[in-house]
Amino acid sequence: MEGSGAEQRIPVGQTLDRSLYFLGRDDLAQMNGEERIMVTFLASGLLLIQWMISGQEAPPQSPPQSPPQSPAPVEQQADQPESAITSPITLIGKEAPELILSDLSGNKFDLSSLSDQIVVMEWTLPECRFARRIYAQHKMIPMMRRWGKQGVRWVSVNPAFFAHPAKVQPWIDKYKVKHPYLFDPSGHCAEAFGVKNSPTYIVLDRGEIVYHGALDDDVWGIKADRKHYLDQAIGQVVEGVPVANPLTRTYGMQIRTRRTEDLRRAALKKMRKEALEREANPVTPPAEVESSEGEGRE
Repeated sequence: MEGSGAEQRIPVGQTLDRSLYFLGRDDLAQMNGEERIMVTFLASGLLLIQWMISGQEAPPQSPPQSPPQSPAPVEQQADQPESAITSPITLIGKEAPELILSDLSGNKFDLSSLSDQIVVMEWTLPECRFARRIYAQHKMIPMMRRWGKQGVRWVSVNPAFFAHPAKVQPWIDKYKVKHPYLFDPSGHCAEAFGVKNSPTYIVLDRGEIVYHGALDDDVWGIKADRKHYLDQAIGQVVEGVPVANPLTRTYGMQIRTRRTEDLRRAALKKMRKEALEREANPVTPPAEVESSEGEGRE
């Protein structure tokens, strides 16, 4: 009310009407559509300014935020086992771990029987598209034959938990594999030799690991000037000189060993159990709890 010292607030609709009233009805009638839109826009601006300088309440401000804190260090859970895979860098220059596995015929093969020779260990899966591509591009069999003439022995190991001689036999027949082809169903040997991907190649010089890594740096098989890591390492061992690049990064398909498969299944079982528990005991969202409490107070 006027003269009472209190500030009078005008409803929004009345404010817009009063902002346009000074023009008069005749003036508004003579305006075209665009002019009316312009006048309405200007009047709305005046309305906004009036609302801002009037006694309207200011919008609520968010509380000041505390400065970001550095994340706490991640601690390993008690039920989370440490990786059993040996780091390849710790194997270079060391004696090869023990390896006694069965071949296609079920006969036991002991790697120590070749401890006085140069041996190339090929950890591979016929299901791996990288290994299939390497063989299809004739990068492997010619290398085996060429170095085999100089006394280099070759041993292939399949560490997949699902590997079976019947599944591998077509691969053996297709590429006429003559060297020992072994099975590591438990995956213990693969973990001891630091193998995670198919294919991985390890060169042994009289029982000592002198190379661990990839065939080359051509991941997709399209490089014309690829680096022949494995071929160079074998050549240096044959010549009796130290391997210049004893550790390279492997590429290919991740090997599913027995341990990794058991861990995967245990994780899935735990997730299913937690999902069933949440379904049996649904938790009411906080918003719904607050609204129900408000309705009770009313």
